[in-house]
Amino acid sequence: MFLLVWSAGYAMGKLALVYTEPLNLLAFRFAGAFLVLTPLVFLLRLPIPNFRKSYALMGTGLFLHIGHFGSIYVGMKLGASASIMALFAASQPVLVIIASALLARKIPAWNVWASLSLGLLGAMLIIGVNMQGNEGYLLGAILGLTAVVGLSIGQVIEKQRKLGVHPIVATWVQYAFASAVSIPFALAFEGLVFSNALPFWGAIAFLVLGNSIVGILLMFTMVRQGSIAKVASIMFMVPAVGALIAWLVADEVPQLIAIPGFILAMLGALWTNRIANRAWLKSQAI
Repeated sequence: MFLLVWSAGYAMGKLALVYTEPLNLLAFRFAGAFLVLTPLVFLLRLPIPNFRKSYALMGTGLFLHIGHFGSIYVGMKLGASASIMALFAASQPVLVIIASALLARKIPAWNVWASLSLGLLGAMLIIGVNMQGNEGYLLGAILGLTAVVGLSIGQVIEKQRKLGVHPIVATWVQYAFASAVSIPFALAFEGLVFSNALPFWGAIAFLVLGNSIVGILLMFTMVRQGSIAKVASIMFMVPAVGALIAWLVADEVPQLIAIPGFILAMLGALWTNRIANRAWLKSQAI
């Protein structure tokens, strides 16, 4: 379920951006998720965290939601494809390992850097093929890498701390913060921009219910349980599924000339997957 909703999120974001602007899309997404979760929090009578815990959750939300999805939507609006954004997701497990090591003040092993470099080399080949002189595509792809770095940092922070907050409440607090930040920015820099079209509302509904609620809660559950190997295995499959959905939803037809770059990127992701598996097994043995 996580694989499907996470992979489809890239194509749905690309589709929604036909009818709106990036900051507006963030505001619609975060505000919608906050409004959907609010009655659930009160109906279930879930305890509201104090200021200290809420402040910590806002820090995670800054990286995980605003930094990650903001970079993705701006990048795709500049011209980057949904499939290249999904491709960067495959590098997330190794970035989680690097972020964890750096926060612990340790130097990651050589194979961690090598697997990341191999995956990024494949991504660069695909970007070179699809760029076709479009500087916006290159800048958008760079923002795609920035997005997955932000997601990785947010996951490491989420995994390391023990706040004792219900996952639904934690997500609700983060979306309240993300809404409070994204709505004023959207109105100040873009105004209220959207087309009242069925594809737009369909994409928003999926991004709110599928990505922002189901996808995020599933990801938090896996991260909090320490199933790094499981997350790595799933992220390894995101590029292929994401590219297929982008073809069906956003009409992004993959080019045959980009296949060598895709193979390199997937090899880097496979290497990453094995490193993450070994790291998880080692932690379980300890």
